[in-house]
Amino acid sequence: MKKLLVFLLLIPFFVFAQSSWKRSETPTFSKVELFHSSKSANYPTTESLLQGNFVFEISHRFGSINGGYDNFYGLDDANIRFSLGYGITDGIMVTLGRSSVYANTDLAVKFKVLDLEDDKMPSAIALNVGLTVTNQNVNGTEIQTFNADYMQYFGQLVYNIAFFDKKLAVGIVPSFIYNSYVFAASYGQDKESTISLGVYSQYYFNRMWSIWFDYTTVVNGYKNAFYDDDTEVYDPISFGTAIETGGHIFHVFITNSHYLNPTQFLTGTEFNTESEAWRFGFGITRQL
Repeated sequence: MKKLLVFLLLIPFFVFAQSSWKRSETPTFSKVELFHSSKSANYPTTESLLQGNFVFEISHRFGSINGGYDNFYGLDDANIRFSLGYGITDGIMVTLGRSSVYANTDLAVKFKVLDLEDDKMPSAIALNVGLTVTNQNVNGTEIQTFNADYMQYFGQLVYNIAFFDKKLAVGIVPSFIYNSYVFAASYGQDKESTISLGVYSQYYFNRMWSIWFDYTTVVNGYKNAFYDDDTEVYDPISFGTAIETGGHIFHVFITNSHYLNPTQFLTGTEFNTESEAWRFGFGITRQL
């Protein structure tokens, strides 16, 4: 099992070590560039696109690694997300995404609020706001499109800061979700809200290679219990590596959450941190 994990994490190294691709241009606009992309594996950063530029994302969260060869260590079971971002101005971008989990579609607008230039600890602030539409109930039945009972609204304050000549970048993201239990109407319950706090960090060895982790905890309100009220909910944790080459950014990682869209991911996970909880994650972004 450990040999398989090491092998899969090293695949990008062997592939890209043979590649002469180079990043054609920096895909983000920022007076103070702290992260190298407008989004980490799970969270928005304070970076934004140049006006008129696009960025495309494909992400996967797989099944439990502990399942062994029968489900190819979780790779046979995949949740998927597609998204497309567009730079409205050099400081405002919009992103439309779709997750296969409950047919959840999200639309978000991110505003670059402030760059704080400093030789030792540059930082920046952004605001990310949006809504989601869910088109599949927890039992698999279809939900009428744009049914207000199954729409969610979220806001995130994004603070990024960098240290050690920008080799280490840190993000803090308090988030608020309204109607966080999206299936409340199905069971005659009142709408819920959730306040969560996310932190993430990335260490850049060079322009191509970095390692990162993120952690989320629900501070107040509803926690994700899509299955039943007795389901225990845990804090999502993810960690892995990022590879930048040829205008692409690849995230290869381990996580205990199989959710991809913000209103699902930010309310917690039903998987703890024992061996059966961990699963592979993969994502790729490409500036168009």
